[in-house]
Amino acid sequence: MYILIFMIGFMIGIILNGVIERISHKIMKSDRKTINILIPIITGLCFEILYMRLGYTIILAKAMTMTAFLIIISFIDIRHRIISDYMVLLALIIGIMFSIVVKMELIDIIMGMVVGGGILFLLALVPNAMGGGDIKLMFAMGAFLGLNRTLWALLLAFMISSVVSIALIIFKIKGTKDTIPFGPFLSLGSFISLLVFI
Repeated sequence: MYILIFMIGFMIGIILNGVIERISHKIMKSDRKTINILIPIITGLCFEILYMRLGYTIILAKAMTMTAFLIIISFIDIRHRIISDYMVLLALIIGIMFSIVVKMELIDIIMGMVVGGGILFLLALVPNAMGGGDIKLMFAMGAFLGLNRTLWALLLAFMISSVVSIALIIFKIKGTKDTIPFGPFLSLGSFISLLVFI
């Protein structure tokens, strides 16, 4: 079963790679298409971890769907420093639908969205502290995660980004004034939060 889950994730990763390339094409107006083998491998491994933690349940389907969105959004943000409004809107709608199906309380869904987007919105009031795409991403992830897991996702994202940023500065890969996309850290925080705080 584990091999089958990985293979399903790998094949979905190939599809995700195509979606990422299509979005990149629209952003860059370029016909160049590449196959990034990392995306299918990462997707397969993520699905494997989710299956090991959640088992064969409807929550697994919800978690895999969320993860697929996060992978697309993260790779686009790394490449272009843009979080696609279309992908965020789609994630929001599907997140709400899944959360209702798994019988999450409506107030928990709403609070997750409001707090997830609201905290980053407040941070965005500080110049150059946060992008609008990050706010919208956590608003959508709040629908998947609910209040408690959204708060943990934000905390984990800030902790991981701090460690990575310090490491990049120490090894002189980035300067103190350089910026790095925050979307992948929000995605990683959301993924870990979903795994740990079931």
